[in-house]
Amino acid sequence: MELQNKIVGIVGRKGSGKSRKFRELMQRSPRLVVFDTMGEHSWIPNRFHDLNDLSEFLAWASTQRTCAVSLIPEADLDADFATLCEWVYEDGNFTLGVEEAAMLCQPSYLPPEFDRIVRLGRHRRVNMVWTSQRMAEVARRLTAATDLFVLFTHSEPRDLDAMAERCGQDVAERVARLPLHGWLAWDVVRGEVIRPERVVEALA
Repeated sequence: MELQNKIVGIVGRKGSGKSRKFRELMQRSPRLVVFDTMGEHSWIPNRFHDLNDLSEFLAWASTQRTCAVSLIPEADLDADFATLCEWVYEDGNFTLGVEEAAMLCQPSYLPPEFDRIVRLGRHRRVNMVWTSQRMAEVARRLTAATDLFVLFTHSEPRDLDAMAERCGQDVAERVARLPLHGWLAWDVVRGEVIRPERVVEALA
């Protein structure tokens, strides 16, 4: 049977609740690595700023059934992220969390190391959860590979158009009608809105 991973995208404006949903999903994953772009996830027990410290931790984690670690970039955002992606792919069997993915890619470009996880992560049992404030600013290759979307209320026409292109006009219209902090989960493969617990089950 072909190996399959899951890629979950969480899209919502600042303050909408996407970081809380990100935490909820990541905490249910037995082995997780988070690229904490903004340094916000203090709930993660092992937090590193230095790649050497992270490398030592990952060497230890390779023999563990459960682990949780984050890298908080300080100097070179792109270089740190590229190195992290390389290590996650090589080690395998992780859920990679990427906060504010739009800071790390462009609508028509993904860094090669990140792109490899997006395209081939299933061969290494690498799931992914990414967040962004705006769908339109995320690389098309990433949104095209995303299996499940958690979409918070939006009103910006450009972002609703991007949602309509990826998930369908009906979904975009439903997102536009959501109340403040409201959200829905969309299964791309099934083409349907799903129960919240189904998103958690996909990563467990």
